Amino acid sequence: MKNVKKTKRAKVSKNTAYLTKRDLVRVASAAVRKASDDSMQIAGYVVKAENGWIVRENSDGSVIQIEKLKDYSKSRKLVLD
Repeated sequence: MKNVKKTKRAKVSKNTAYLTKRDLVRVASAAVRKASDDSMQIAGYVVKAENGWIVRENSDGSVIQIEKLKDYSKSRKLVLD
């Protein structure tokens, strides 16, 4: 019989007793997306940071730039609801 090596995927699938960064990002992203969708349904618009600007996205798809961010980094996303 061949000796089967464990892959990274096999190691990741086991349950851990701690919260990993990957888990936190996955859960937080889904929660922000749901909150944003709910806000759009209720208020008809969402205010968020996008491409170095604070923008208002309306339910009809139009986007209005409100103010340019002073310290903008593409590595971070900021969502304001």
